[in-house]
This record gives sequence, C-alpha cells and structure tokens, in this order.
Amino acid sequence: MPIEFVYSLLETLEDAFVKKATGTTFVSITGETVKGQIIPLPPLAEQERIVTEIEKYEPLIAEYDKLEQEKSKLDGEIYDKLKKSILQYAIQGKLVPQEPTDEPASVLLEKIRAEKKAKLGKKYIDSFIYKGDDNCYYEKVGDNASVLLENLPFDIPDNWCWARLGEIVYNHGQMLPDEQFCYIDIGSIDNARQKLSSENNIIEPHKAPSRARKIVARDDILYATVRPYLHNMCIVDRDFPYRAIASTGFAVMACFAGIYNKFLFYYLLSPSFDEYANSTENAKGVAYPAINDDKLYKAFIPVPPLNEQIRIAKQVDSIFSNLKDEV
Repeated sequence: MPIEFVYSLLETLEDAFVKKATGTTFVSITGETVKGQIIPLPPLAEQERIVTEIEKYEPLIAEYDKLEQEKSKLDGEIYDKLKKSILQYAIQGKLVPQEPTDEPASVLLEKIRAEKKAKLGKKYIDSFIYKGDDNCYYEKVGDNASVLLENLPFDIPDNWCWARLGEIVYNHGQMLPDEQFCYIDIGSIDNARQKLSSENNIIEPHKAPSRARKIVARDDILYATVRPYLHNMCIVDRDFPYRAIASTGFAVMACFAGIYNKFLFYYLLSPSFDEYANSTENAKGVAYPAINDDKLYKAFIPVPPLNEQIRIAKQVDSIFSNLKDEV
C-alpha cells in the first residue's frame, strides 16, 4: 500500500476521528481507535492511480487554500474598513438627516456652561468655540482675546458646534480603596467588541494595585490612554456589587446632560479621534505610547443637537448589527 495513499486516506477520516475524540483540556484519540477504523480499500493498482491523480491536483488545492486564506483576511479587513467609514460619516453629520426642529447644539452647550459655573463658582473659567461672521471658528477662554482655530478636523452642519472634550465630560475623582471593591483594569475589557467583562474582579483593600484609584459609575465611558490604538474602551453598562474603581490607565468620562454617551463613545472610536490620540505629538512613548489627560481633554469634539446624537448612535448600532450578520 503506497504511503501517499495512506496519508490521503487519513486526511479524509479527520471528521470521523474528531467525533470519536475524548477529553476536556486535551482532546485526543487512542492508537486503538485509529487501528479499529474501517476504511475503504481499493486494489493496489487503483491505489496507485488515485495517488497519481491527487498529486496532479495538489498544486491547485494549495493555490485554492492560499486564495481562501486571502479571502478570509480580506473579509476581516473590509469589515474593519466599513466600520471606520461608517463612523466617520456618522460623526461628520452625513449618516442621518438634520432636523430643523432640533434644539441647536449651541443651546445645550450654554446649559452645560451654566451648570459648570453654578458648581464651580469663582473657579469656573468660561471657554467656548464659536463661528464668526466670516464662517471661521474662534475660541475664547476666560478674558483672553478670541483665537482663530485653523486645525479643526472637518466641516460640520450649521446646527452643530465644536467643543473641547474637557468641556462636555467630568469625572468622579479618585480614592484610595478602604474596603472591598470591584477593580477594572485593561484586562477587564474585550477590545475586539469594546465591551466590559461581566465578571467582577473583587479585591480586598490591602491587596489593591497601586493604580486602582479612579471612581467609576454606570454609564461612564472608560478610555485607555495607554496605546490608544488598541481601543481598550467601553461604556460601563452595568452595576457592581461593590464600589467600582478603575486603573489610572483609564480616562473616566461621565457626560453632562445634553451629551449622549453612545454618540461620544463612537466619536472616540472614530478614525478622526484615532488620528488625534495616536499622533506622535500627542501619544508619547515608544513601547507603550500614551496620551496624557491634558492632551486628551483638549481634543476637539463635534457636538450635534441631542436628538441627532441619539439618532446617529441608533443608526450606527443598526448598521453594525447588520454588518456582523453579513460577514
């Protein structure tokens, strides 16, 4: 019996052997299982003819396998590129139509500034971006003269506004754990899906890692500032049995009223924000480049009316869900 025939025959029996395999951690079959397998046995001359035919088609099979692998790789790349394109269209106001009846974004930003002023009192420094009569954007901070902005990422619809990230989000501060807590670190996030693990990493205070400091609440956005290109980020979508505390490797962002966290999350995931967060000017370091809080919160954010933020996020959710079904 030609050894080449035996090899080809064993390849055809793979599914049969898999069904007979046993074990949990290491699934395997025994030598007795292989010896006991019933096989079709043609005459010797036919075995040789079969081997000859298989060898004739092996280059074609190898080429097909190569093309199949390339196709699978291309499918993954297309999905990723489609997601990026959809996000970019969404954050530029090109995914859903603008509604004239929506309250302009300028009004909701005025409400946010009023809320911050009421909370901070004399510590509050007014800061805002506005569009001048010349259709150019200017920024005014405190009593300083307005400065022309020439580095905004893209054009936005008329009823949208630009704002700095630090103007539309806040955080809950930091604390040294003094009782049992649920710790959120980079490993708690599935960065392929941007989802928080459903498992609670409960830690005693005396075993708390030195980086366990940032207080977290439901609906916050967690954004890993170390190697931001990995997209270790999520929306906190559940409650915890104990206080939730995140690593200082995260920026913890709670949105002011009028800012829909899902819309902001999608902007932080977009190619535009990626370009900002991962630029050599903003992400410092070689092995573990990171963007510091000052740079992060100075990022420009396009702000649509609240109702449009919700419509955009829902549309992106729907498209992404359909894409997963197709791929």
